[in-house]
Amino acid sequence: MSYKIRKVEPSELQLLKSIGIKTFLDTFSDSYSDEDFQTYFDSAFTIDKLAQELKEKNSETYFYIVDDNVVGYFKLNIDSAQTEPMGEQYLELQRIYFLKEAQGGGKGANVINYAIWRAKALNKSHIWLGVWKYNEQALNFYKKHGFQVTGEHRFVTGDTVDLDLVMEKNIIS
Repeated sequence: MSYKIRKVEPSELQLLKSIGIKTFLDTFSDSYSDEDFQTYFDSAFTIDKLAQELKEKNSETYFYIVDDNVVGYFKLNIDSAQTEPMGEQYLELQRIYFLKEAQGGGKGANVINYAIWRAKALNKSHIWLGVWKYNEQALNFYKKHGFQVTGEHRFVTGDTVDLDLVMEKNIIS
């Protein structure tokens, strides 16, 4: 099974929207009401919003592809594009999502390694991300890969406000 990571092209906005919505539903299907999902999708996953994100010079959005099939995606943010003002030494790993049937098999570790490589190429010393505090599987995964909880931030889905844990990793050795 071969994989590749490549930037999302502007011509692929509909595919990005589709995989974004599907993977979010796969991950949080039991966590929010249909109304909260719809409100979130109407703000975060419109074609216009995704097009703006792709044009942002301080963000990069990638597809994770296995055997020519897109099975996930993630986004990297630096400087002013970060969802929290972490500073210029930080790269944010945001929206790391995979289709339910494609989870496992080292894909998450591959994304972390790619993010570390990009962070170093951009002269960043830290990577950070937000994780829903009740997602034990994700929390354990990130801890296993050297991330530590350093704070929390709000994540709004419709009328629901959750506290995500902020986790970060120093990548300078």
